[in-house]
Amino acid sequence: MSTSGRGLSPGQYEWLQRKLKGFALSPEAWISTLMNYGVAAEYLTGHATACPVCGGDDRFTYDNRSGRGDWVCRKCNDGYPMAGDGLQLITRVNRIGLFRLMRELDGGSPPPASRAAQVNAPGPKRKADPAFVEKRLNGMWRDAQPQAVGDLSMRYLHERVPRLTAVPSSSLRLGMLEYRHEKRLLGKWPGILARFELPDGRLGTLHRTFLDPVKPAKATIVSADGELLDAKLNDMTLNPLAGGAVRLMQPVDGEIGVGEGLETVYGAHMETGVPVWNCLNRVLLSKFVVPEGLGIKVVHVFMDFDHVDPKTGQSPGVAAGMALAKRLRAEGYTVVPHRPRVRGTDFADQWKARFTASHESALTTRRATNVSPVAVAV
Repeated sequence: MSTSGRGLSPGQYEWLQRKLKGFALSPEAWISTLMNYGVAAEYLTGHATACPVCGGDDRFTYDNRSGRGDWVCRKCNDGYPMAGDGLQLITRVNRIGLFRLMRELDGGSPPPASRAAQVNAPGPKRKADPAFVEKRLNGMWRDAQPQAVGDLSMRYLHERVPRLTAVPSSSLRLGMLEYRHEKRLLGKWPGILARFELPDGRLGTLHRTFLDPVKPAKATIVSADGELLDAKLNDMTLNPLAGGAVRLMQPVDGEIGVGEGLETVYGAHMETGVPVWNCLNRVLLSKFVVPEGLGIKVVHVFMDFDHVDPKTGQSPGVAAGMALAKRLRAEGYTVVPHRPRVRGTDFADQWKARFTASHESALTTRRATNVSPVAVAV
């Protein structure tokens, strides 16, 4: 619980230091205070959840390990882990200064209603009617266009995975998709729909990657209060997702590869030539189940080489991949684990780095070959 004092007078800084030094809350009081400042109870379970700050799936854990409202997000700091105490969490979620927060807490006053209303803290949700969810997902899929050579979805994938040789997938479509945030429609963007199927073939959900309408990149979507929103989201869940995947390609000679993300598995395909499926995230990767009837005997597991989680001392992506490998081997499958060479990267990063290095080398060779010889006077 420290501050640089930036922007504070000497007197304010001294007061803040005194208050921080003596500040202590019970575990119950921490939960209450965090919830009062818009950090919903679903984030405070002690288990991995979405992050209330950056919005990323399955990367945030509140553990109160030191009794200070402690938490960690595995990718909150430009893709690197970030950890802090409860006060830092409140200031990040609410985008307020620590001095202002401590003045409010010192006075015993609740957070202003106007700011609390803006906090990204979803309340309990009523479970949607399955018939409605099925109609919605099937309608979205029906209205979207099958992926085609040269369309925006393929141009986006070629930008992320240079020289991608994969043909359009029957599990991907391109459509104009609504983006809703806190029950408000922000607009429509073109986007990739990925059909996530369970081992028995039933639809689980449609994963959406919102795209910029002009250039081959993810869309930049900003809420009314200036929050940068996630361009990758699942839609409603029709059936529990454990065990499933987006089946991008057909198995070849009894082999298939699985990984966490769309671009990641396409990068892995370019690295190895193995046909690939996308499990969406590391938790679902660890729960993947090989479908029956497809003749699959060998499973390649393409792991993200995440930075080490300070709490567990493990790379979350590698731990999830190895848990899957262990289970599938026990079930009688041949398993081949794969991990990128550089920590903090996935296979899309690795392939792009390999392509960039190869491209630059080719340019250097071409320039050297095309240099005109210097005339020598006789």
